[in-house]
Amino acid sequence: MDSTHIRVSATEGSGGLSAALSRVADGPDSSGGAVVELGPGTYYLDRTVTIDHRLSGVRIRAERAGSVTISSGVQLHPSWERHDDLIWKTNVPAGIDFDQLFVNGTRQIRARFPSYDPSDPKAYTGYTLPTGKIADEVISPVTDENADMTFSSDAPRGITFDPDTFSTKEWRRPEEAIVHIYQSYYWGNLQWQVAAVDRDQHRIWFGDGGHQMGAKWSEDPCEVNETSYFFVENVFEELDAPGEWYLDRHENVLYFYPPEDLDLESALVEVPSLKTLLEIVGTQRQPVRDVRIDGIRFAHTSSSFLEEYDIPSLSDWAIHRGGTVFLQGTRDCCISNCFFDAIGGNAVFANNHNRGLDIRDSLFSNLGDSAVCLVGSLGTTVGSQRNFPYECRVHNNVVHDIGYFGKQVAGVYISRAKRITVSHNEMYDMPRAAVCIGDGTWGGHLIEHNYLHDTCRETGDHGPFNAWGRDRYWCLVQSHTEYLQERNHDAGNVLIDAMEPVVMRYNFFREESGWGLDLDDGASNYEIYNNLCVGVSIKLREGAHRTIYNNVWVNGANSPCFHVGNEHNHDRYFRNITVMSKGRMKTEDDLNFEMGAGGGEIYTLIAPPSRSPWLEECDWNCFYSDIGEFKARASSRIPTQSPDHADPAVPGEWHHAERVTYSLPEWQEMGFDRNSVFADPMFVDPERDDYRVRPESPALQLGFKNFAMDEFGITKDYPTTWRSA
Repeated sequence: MDSTHIRVSATEGSGGLSAALSRVADGPDSSGGAVVELGPGTYYLDRTVTIDHRLSGVRIRAERAGSVTISSGVQLHPSWERHDDLIWKTNVPAGIDFDQLFVNGTRQIRARFPSYDPSDPKAYTGYTLPTGKIADEVISPVTDENADMTFSSDAPRGITFDPDTFSTKEWRRPEEAIVHIYQSYYWGNLQWQVAAVDRDQHRIWFGDGGHQMGAKWSEDPCEVNETSYFFVENVFEELDAPGEWYLDRHENVLYFYPPEDLDLESALVEVPSLKTLLEIVGTQRQPVRDVRIDGIRFAHTSSSFLEEYDIPSLSDWAIHRGGTVFLQGTRDCCISNCFFDAIGGNAVFANNHNRGLDIRDSLFSNLGDSAVCLVGSLGTTVGSQRNFPYECRVHNNVVHDIGYFGKQVAGVYISRAKRITVSHNEMYDMPRAAVCIGDGTWGGHLIEHNYLHDTCRETGDHGPFNAWGRDRYWCLVQSHTEYLQERNHDAGNVLIDAMEPVVMRYNFFREESGWGLDLDDGASNYEIYNNLCVGVSIKLREGAHRTIYNNVWVNGANSPCFHVGNEHNHDRYFRNITVMSKGRMKTEDDLNFEMGAGGGEIYTLIAPPSRSPWLEECDWNCFYSDIGEFKARASSRIPTQSPDHADPAVPGEWHHAERVTYSLPEWQEMGFDRNSVFADPMFVDPERDDYRVRPESPALQLGFKNFAMDEFGITKDYPTTWRSA
């Protein structure tokens, strides 16, 4: 067989795949689309497969879609013997090291305290609480080589615990343990290697770690306290529940407490050896072009949460620039009909220069961190350098059960990128947002026809869609300190960063809590229309040039919110339908503001502009509430005394006024909703998620236009390959 079509057998393993790619690379011309076809079976890799520019045009595909697995797993061949009545043990090869164990394809649980309990993620079952963090003045019993390098965002040095609720078992090797703990605001979690455990003083001292959160605007992005649920893993003495395991690296022994229904002797036991299975890496000047990956399951990679992270923007994110499939310096490459399963970190990471990347028709499940990340580098995008993803597409994928390790994760994360399309995806069962845009650089994204539900299951102050815009015209003083100034920050020319509008349309968001479409902290230049939100609505905070129209919000946990608005913001809100229910509201506190219990209000405003219109336009809306009347509530910037005498630098000189509630006539007198109506919008069949309105609906008289309610999520031709996975 010539070098343009090579078939590889699973019996040849990783050597066969590497040899086939070498034949293509060394061939006379691979640009015509050489095919490497993989026969059925599992290909265990002992090193990452690398594709460079010489392999442009190559197709790597399964001979039969769904029959091929590429894995970094090492298949163990254990000789089990009893350690005690419940735990079994086996010798493993000397020098082997792994942080995950898969038995018959299922991830097992590294021995931990408390024991794993996923029954109620929002109640943090399987976690325990500290009593606080170790005070700065306490002298550490372990050497801290960074102690003389303090700076404005020092990380916690450790936590204290209650001996009555903490494990009473003595840990022989506490320095091997890892703490997984939620950041105090519950925007995500952090991991630390344990340095020492002081049981006399009830302290757990942290070693390396704590770099998994961003928030460069904050002094304490890694802050933990007595509210931060945590667990500790990789402790032999805590091996006390079915499914738990522990690797003794000193004695080369694997200990395992098997589930009751497992036939241990016949079980397939696999452990990961790599963080990246496939890297497609070129440069801007010499990119890898037109590589196609099709029909393959990628599985069994190591975790990455203790690897290097960086902070790509001023969002709350820090990120490890790595993934099971890693792309950099590519053009027009495609990943299609693939399954990312049992992954330790991110599944697909498009780093810096990538153009025309297409990720489609695939399944992402059981991931340690995020599914798809498209992240550039602003600092190296200058002159002719274009170190960012551009005109890439994430289309027709199913994403669920991600964030096993990391909680500040997303189905699709976009940062320092331009013109990214996220369309026809279904995403659910994840700890944080399904789609997250980290900054306003450079905009032009299209988010359409997605079905996003059951998100933010383990975090707060967020929504199934979240965006930040902490760019050049964002004001920290306005946003995240007490509102001491008598006036709001000017919007400024936010279009310098948010160059092109982000368009969000034809999406279905179904939740029971959270903000819904959360345009946070300066997110600017958005056009949002023809979206359906059930159980949530929308939040605009700071920013400018947001045009919100022809959307349907039903029984939102929070009412549509306009928070800390900029002066002259050019925000427009018109022809939307809002239906509120007091009994279904689950209000969240926005920073610097106590929302209190929901009252069925139509709008909530926090510190709206003090010298210019609160919004440029707010009219032609149809709203209804089960309290039987229109209400809007607002808390404005009002001084405690005359501005001529008050000193804004002195705390307490300026404060929130008492919340003011407006009736519809009062609201209209202020210039808002003068042509809007309080009336039942008359949905066609809400029990079957048909929120079109009937011909006699008052919303139609106001200019609202019905839009299709059967085009959300994956398309009818979504491949059947992985449906049963």
